[in-house]
Amino acid sequence: MKNLVKYIAVGLAAVSVASCADLDTEYLGNYVSADQKADAHAAKPELGTSGVTAVTAQFYLYGQVSENHFDFGYPGIMIGLDSQTADFNGGNSGYNWFRNWQMFSNPTPTGIPTAMAWYHMYKQIKLENDLLASIDPETTDATNLFYMAQGLAVRSFNYWVLANLYAFNYQVDATAPCVPIITEKNQEEASINGCPRASVKEVYDQIFADIDLAITSLEKSGLQPSAIIASKSKRLVSLAVAYGLRARYNMSIGNYAAAASDAQNAINNFNGSPYTIQQLMRPGFTNIDDQSWMWGIATAETDRVVTTGIVNFPSHICSLAYGYTEVGGWRYCSQDLYNQIPNTDVRKGWFLNESFTSDHLNAAEQEYINNYVGAWTLEETQKPFIYPYTNVKYGSYQDVIEQSTNASDIPMMRVEEMYLILAEAQAMSGNPGAGKTTLETLIRTYRNPAYTCSASDAAGIQEEVFQQKRVELWGEGLMWFDYMRLNKGVNRLNAMAPSAFRFDMPAGSPQFIYCIPNGEITANKQISDADNNPSSSRPIPVPNN
Repeated sequence: MKNLVKYIAVGLAAVSVASCADLDTEYLGNYVSADQKADAHAAKPELGTSGVTAVTAQFYLYGQVSENHFDFGYPGIMIGLDSQTADFNGGNSGYNWFRNWQMFSNPTPTGIPTAMAWYHMYKQIKLENDLLASIDPETTDATNLFYMAQGLAVRSFNYWVLANLYAFNYQVDATAPCVPIITEKNQEEASINGCPRASVKEVYDQIFADIDLAITSLEKSGLQPSAIIASKSKRLVSLAVAYGLRARYNMSIGNYAAAASDAQNAINNFNGSPYTIQQLMRPGFTNIDDQSWMWGIATAETDRVVTTGIVNFPSHICSLAYGYTEVGGWRYCSQDLYNQIPNTDVRKGWFLNESFTSDHLNAAEQEYINNYVGAWTLEETQKPFIYPYTNVKYGSYQDVIEQSTNASDIPMMRVEEMYLILAEAQAMSGNPGAGKTTLETLIRTYRNPAYTCSASDAAGIQEEVFQQKRVELWGEGLMWFDYMRLNKGVNRLNAMAPSAFRFDMPAGSPQFIYCIPNGEITANKQISDADNNPSSSRPIPVPNN
């Protein structure tokens, strides 16, 4: 561990984002015309595969926005967004690289969270636009239809993420300004003259246009991802995943009947099933080929995020791997969430109890954890002692304790989420009985045989689904979207949060939406300071009396 501390210490001196490329020079620079790309694609059809794999690879790259150790692509954003919730906590330590998210300390145009989100998502959108510009939109070729669907589906996902960060929810104000819409059709014009913010509704119109065409294209194509890429094919969007994405989007706008239909179609088209109780009695969530995973980020041992050693997802979230966790950057669930999980629920073992044990650990793993048991504190310290409720949900790569090759895959969508969406959507679209049955069947069969849903009306079932998601999706980068969708506040008063992060923030707090980065304001001729979201100060922590 001494070598790790020495290695990490080099990065701790940097606390601000390095200079970021702006949208004009990075996103639209070196523009190649659609005709040129079409000619190239016709000459070398394999370029389509290269474009698709480039889109998937862009999710998980090191140092694309800054030189700091939270910058490892979308998985870094996932940890950041989870850190804004009440349930995903870390100590106020120099080894907690996601403190800026956890304390909402930078809701300004120069803030770290906004730079990470803006530039990563628009970098991905650029790749998707490049891919789509290289394909004839009238194609009938099965492979090209599949490629086109990939660009459309992933672009819809990127805009959905942006829509949830730069504006309040669609159901709060669909007319509010959101983000610029740049596609393969207007990118050349935007590179010259800029592009204004579109409204929330306009962004969602683009999201649905993309995902609707993606679903149609996948249906016409008839190809499965495994026909395109043999290894870890779930990195690509299947028809089931496309339906799953549209289910998320319909939930965001409150179109519950359509969301229920999409979630059911996602389940029906997916060749897999939820994790079983037995499977969840060990640390895991590292393998994209698991039967529960619908979509994920595939990782190779040679990827730069892996060869960094510590600038990757497992380093910051896995309690059994080599990385930031073992020097004090432990990730733990809130105390109140842990106490709400019944003892009969297998997921309780995803977190250490107050005695720092879990029945999910084998003897060697428990001995490893015991090495870090001591006089822990959550307050500004470099001490490595582990906290109660620290997660052991995530296992280490290949189950090797203190694994230094952090090459675990990362989940982006699991089928369990689709059942939870289905339950809520059924209830909210007029059939609470069906929603309750869907929820009880899922939890009793796969998580807690003793479970009974006490709610019977639509609002109660919606809240119960949210509570189940707090547990089921912990650490998977999805819960912030439900906070925004359901217009919830962030209450950490019973979360065992460090004093600097102890907030009770009401729904609609101005810190919940990001400002557009300064670099974009400077580069984009059609967005001025006056067009930006208002800056806000850091929230004031609530004393622990």
